Amino acid sequence: MTHARQPRSLHDQAGLIGKVALLWIVALLLVGLLILDGLSIVLTTFKLSNTAQSAATVAANTYKNLHDAPKSCEAAKVDLLHNNQTPPENEAWCKIDPDTGVATISLRSTASSIVLGRLSFTENFTKISVKETAQPSSL
Repeated sequence: MTHARQPRSLHDQAGLIGKVALLWIVALLLVGLLILDGLSIVLTTFKLSNTAQSAATVAANTYKNLHDAPKSCEAAKVDLLHNNQTPPENEAWCKIDPDTGVATISLRSTASSIVLGRLSFTENFTKISVKETAQPSSL
């Protein structure tokens, strides 16, 4: 006796469909977290760059008026505090070229992250470093 083979029903595939759906949900969740981390890095870089540019402008204009580099860097430090940025502890963050009056501000920060900052091989992506320069205004 030969038995005719019965076709499999869709009900037998329900477990497979559930597993594939679960994999897609996990993949989309991971991609969403990476997008959020990427946005955090971009926004932190943008904010830090704007803050450094503002401080460099203040330092350059103060140097133009006073011709005193330490006071110019102190004015830049006040501008950083005004922009809710903690001034760096070292002296190298603020440099003034005495010949041209160009101020250079270097700042570092760490972007908040959900995934990238927690993995040892990706945590460097969250460390933001910017260097901005500004000339004294010509007015």
